[in-house]
Amino acid sequence: MGQINVTWWNLQNFFDTDDDPISRDFEYTAAHGWTEEVFAAKKRNLAEALRATHGGAGPDLLAVAEIEKDELLAALVAEIGNPALTVAEDPAGTQDLRGIDVALAYDRRKLALTARRSHTVHLRYATRDIFEAVFEVRETGETLVVIAGHWPSRRLGRYESEPLRIAVAENIAHLVQAHVKLGAREYEALRDRDDLQPVLERWEAKVLVLGDFNDEPADRSVVDHLNAARDLTRVIGVLNGIDRFDRETADYRARPVFLYNPMWRFLPQPDTGSYYLAALRSGVKIPNRYQVLDQLVASRGLVSGAGLHLDLDSVAIFQDPLVATPSRRPRPFDKRTRKGTSDHLPITAVLRYNPPLRRPG
Repeated sequence: MGQINVTWWNLQNFFDTDDDPISRDFEYTAAHGWTEEVFAAKKRNLAEALRATHGGAGPDLLAVAEIEKDELLAALVAEIGNPALTVAEDPAGTQDLRGIDVALAYDRRKLALTARRSHTVHLRYATRDIFEAVFEVRETGETLVVIAGHWPSRRLGRYESEPLRIAVAENIAHLVQAHVKLGAREYEALRDRDDLQPVLERWEAKVLVLGDFNDEPADRSVVDHLNAARDLTRVIGVLNGIDRFDRETADYRARPVFLYNPMWRFLPQPDTGSYYLAALRSGVKIPNRYQVLDQLVASRGLVSGAGLHLDLDSVAIFQDPLVATPSRRPRPFDKRTRKGTSDHLPITAVLRYNPPLRRPG
């Protein structure tokens, strides 16, 4: 069985040492101690940790946040040492005021990039990039859609900033819907021919949403607006299937698209999360110090078991000593000691598929 090792990681301010005039990266310059040597240490530590993921095999599909530009992902990929990993370059760059971006790299032996597009949500300021990439699995010809994002932070307060994350969640849900539903006119044309098969195939589109959501699996932005469910049968059960054409096209268009969120399993586990926050900047201490902010969410097509699929048992928060303390807290990078990696832990998972049978001779 073939497999694609997936890793998501918020790299915590992976900036180079240049002062970018269009973004607020002042502290990441030599004048503030962010020297070439410090940057090289951060890159080396990140690469060592990424090589250790997936039992030492490393990622085949890598999505990251808090990176300044694609060139830095290319440098990190080179440090990892897998020559097949290549960056899915985003010509649009980032609109974020701090100059931090989302970026993707993939193993070109397993995946072929067929399309890519950058999205932003225009609130008072444009949000950080939502990067959408479409791949073809080389061995099977199946299509895999990846949508990676870094949702607005809680810096203004969890509830005060929640509407911003809800807006981003709604936009990502719209992107997902475009992949799993047909347009109204195409749907009606198929209904006129009584050809349901294209509708069924589209409903099983394989979409993977990755990101630092800055909300947890049970929060409103994820449950009510991204439509990411805890209950697997909500996504693949008969009540969420399609077995006939709707008489009214509006009923098809209004059908909710539910995604499955396997990250729920980590909420009741003690001392487990991808992020650790003991207190707010105001000094107020909070009870839920371990937070599951980094998440991986899958469409029906990736959890229904047909063809390319997400191995649900493989979804994990990577807690190797390279990135986590003995108490399973992230090890942020310290520019003085040059140790540590990030204030977030990576999320890992495996996509599996059956390669076509080879004919003898």
